[in-house]
Amino acid sequence: MTINTASATAGHRPFEVDPSLPGISFGGVMRSELSKLKALRTTWWLSLIAIGLGTFIAGSVAVSYRSFGGNGDELALAEQGTAGAYFAMILLGSLGAIAMTTEYSTGAIRSSLTAVPRRTTLLIAKAFALTLWSAGVTLVMMLLGHLAVVLFSGELSLTAPFQDTEILSMYAATGLVVVLTTLMGFGLGVFLRSSAGAIVVLTLILFVVQMVLAIMYGVTEGAEWVEALLQIEYMALLDSFVSADAGAYGMVEPLEPWQGLLGILIWVAVPNILGWLSFSRRDA
Repeated sequence: MTINTASATAGHRPFEVDPSLPGISFGGVMRSELSKLKALRTTWWLSLIAIGLGTFIAGSVAVSYRSFGGNGDELALAEQGTAGAYFAMILLGSLGAIAMTTEYSTGAIRSSLTAVPRRTTLLIAKAFALTLWSAGVTLVMMLLGHLAVVLFSGELSLTAPFQDTEILSMYAATGLVVVLTTLMGFGLGVFLRSSAGAIVVLTLILFVVQMVLAIMYGVTEGAEWVEALLQIEYMALLDSFVSADAGAYGMVEPLEPWQGLLGILIWVAVPNILGWLSFSRRDA
């Protein structure tokens, strides 16, 4: 029996990409990543805890302020009312890490790369989705926190952010650093590919490094190199950006707000660049 190779070849046309097809748009990829975020229970739990904790702390600060008698400084009261943002940073930063590491733990990263083979596009879409989500959560948290301070303190007006540009700027700066910290957690998740590892490193950056440097400052009796490290430590940069009068724990002179923001951007950029390099070169 013979096989007609000519007819067999003719019956199977080679695969060709239709140039008229639009392909997957960036907006479509970002909507897909938002859907993935909303599908995770962890997203809702961490977001609700951040909102609830931020509102509770703002209310507690307002009650304490009223009980012990404040000095009538609206800016100081509003700034104290945003203390919950520090906890929101670790919660939403953890969400940023989990948003990526969960793809590896479930094996969904292979499906994601099949649908979006351009890895850089996938990473940017994930980052944008996280930015939108964390910005929304932070906005709700700060609105409820401001309302709690207004209701329980009796010292801050509801329209204070629109009457005092310093309060509005402080709120905007606080919200921005929460979003940036979320992106730093995302970069750590991309680079380390481990939820536990990324969250531990994020916790070290946010809470442990400052304590170690403060101890070193006392032990070395204010050595210049420790002062330099204190100024560029993440939380000190955050304080310099949000509140120029805060300083680095009262031990060294604070940087200018623009210098604080630049330092924060560098802290956020480093793990994201390392994560992008790792993600674009390593196997899924």
